Amino acid sequence: MAMKNDKGADGKGRAVPGAKPADTRPKLTFEEQRIIDISKYAGDIYYSERYSDDEFEYRHVSMPDGLRKYLPDPPRIMEEVEWRFLGVQQSAGWEHYMVHVPEPHVLLFKRVKNTQQIKYPFRLR
Repeated sequence: MAMKNDKGADGKGRAVPGAKPADTRPKLTFEEQRIIDISKYAGDIYYSERYSDDEFEYRHVSMPDGLRKYLPDPPRIMEEVEWRFLGVQQSAGWEHYMVHVPEPHVLLFKRVKNTQQIKYPFRLR
């Protein structure tokens, strides 16, 4: 049975040359790391220009590498609260409507043309 050694890297309280010091920081939860990553990479989210047909306007949003690990796996259409909690910011009325499997980090959105400005009764953090 192995015993815990609190004496140091070499077992006698001495540092071993070239050894990295032990990381004593507490490990972040998944949620804590997600919040840090969103604040770090939110400025790297790419929003396309809008394009439209007779009924809808569309846009795509490309997620940066640092946020891709928070996308659903396997890829699926997300509810509004999910993509907003990934750091995607856009006006009301947009719907994540399609997953492009070869590029699941590109989120495809649509909304009805001429949508009136909708006010949210709540604020996301």
